[in-house]
Amino acid sequence: MAKKRQFRVDLHVHSKYSGESLAEPKDIVESALDKGLDGICITEHGSLYASRPFEELKKKYPIAIFRGVELATDAGHMLVYGVEDEIWKDWGRNTLCNAQELVNRVRSLGGVVVPAHPWHISHGAGDQGGLIVGVDDRITSLDNLTAIEVCNGKQAGNPIVYEVLGAFAKERGLGSLGGSDAHIPESVGKAYTVFRAPVYSIKDLVNAIMSKNYYPQSS
Repeated sequence: MAKKRQFRVDLHVHSKYSGESLAEPKDIVESALDKGLDGICITEHGSLYASRPFEELKKKYPIAIFRGVELATDAGHMLVYGVEDEIWKDWGRNTLCNAQELVNRVRSLGGVVVPAHPWHISHGAGDQGGLIVGVDDRITSLDNLTAIEVCNGKQAGNPIVYEVLGAFAKERGLGSLGGSDAHIPESVGKAYTVFRAPVYSIKDLVNAIMSKNYYPQSS
């Protein structure tokens, strides 16, 4: 059998355990399989523990299932990958984290922090004014970032967002990731990350993100 050369992972997925979704874990995983994804990462809001029900599904489905978390910070929402349950202790639950402290803390533990949907959109002035898309200023001064979320499924119909964020990532030497930000099964896979080698463990995922050897894709 030929070696698989690409590995498609939706790095930003929510279920009913996020508190703002009705999606059942089983339905999310089956949707990911239907979309032809090789992996998904569950990033519930405010709690790594919230995604523990997905551990059982790892044994039942032929797809890589990772668990991260999405935290609210003073620089916007951040996706955290690579921190284990036993050292998590629900950071950020019911509080606003300091983004730079979060980046540094996760990095020291061997994980990685990625700004989620880091854009702002405004309308130009006058009759000819169109959408003005910019990078969220709050992330521009953060140190030790590795990557940003360039493709978010909620902006699948607005490619200028991807262009602006992609240009910023390239200018700063950051990796460009994709994730659907799905809150319903049908939205899984609207954006994802294409890694150039298989990723089977959370350590593999962190190492792959650190390598910057990938690109975002939207469907």
